[in-house]
Amino acid sequence: MKRGITNKPLTIFLIATISIVTGVFFIYFDAQSAFGFEENILALQTGIISTNNNDYAISQEFEVRIFQNGKIMRLSGLTTTGEQYYFYQKSIGDDIIVRGKIYVNGVFVSIIFNEDLLKQKTQQSDTKLAMAVKLSQYTYSNYQFIISVKVFDAEQNPSLNYNQRTGVLEDVFVNVTITDRFDEFVTTLSGTTDSRGVFQGNYLVYENVVDQGEYNVKVIIDDGTSNTSQSFTTFFRGDVRDYFKD
Repeated sequence: MKRGITNKPLTIFLIATISIVTGVFFIYFDAQSAFGFEENILALQTGIISTNNNDYAISQEFEVRIFQNGKIMRLSGLTTTGEQYYFYQKSIGDDIIVRGKIYVNGVFVSIIFNEDLLKQKTQQSDTKLAMAVKLSQYTYSNYQFIISVKVFDAEQNPSLNYNQRTGVLEDVFVNVTITDRFDEFVTTLSGTTDSRGVFQGNYLVYENVVDQGEYNVKVIIDDGTSNTSQSFTTFFRGDVRDYFKD
């Protein structure tokens, strides 16, 4: 009886070890080379991954894994502003399903497939303009909403790195339109980029006129021969003291 009891843990250990090694074997050999498949990943076609509230430009730091002969593709990496992300893209017939997360401000946020971005990218594939945008995510009453748009020659900054100094374009017209969640006009900001390729605008959020909640921000850049646009989401809030009470 003692011998049987002594051998039982060893048997369980061997079975568990074989199962783990077998699992690793199948996972390893199920993954395929990404060569020839990367062009089918939607985020690499647009250069953007999206959430319900914002769009993020992907950087050159990414990794692709391919499964089931390209039916399932996994992309992970960093955005140009440093957020970590991962997602899976799965093809079922003519349908494409995207599932994943991006780590923003200490929280994992779901990634969505923004079909409008893909259509926009296809329609404007010949444009030489590209933009990198920074904007306020939340703005309280009596504070300034701030947006900074930096315009580049697309070929010189394909990763849309805002901090890049080369390839910037001066005297490009920039128009920023803000609308509420009902698509009602709030304000517009416009001007041209300076010698650094930057246009910056601001809008004072008034407590008595602003409906608290989600607002849409559309940015258009135009150099007279080509143009492109991009949409974002921001939030206008009430009195800051209401959010930081003891």
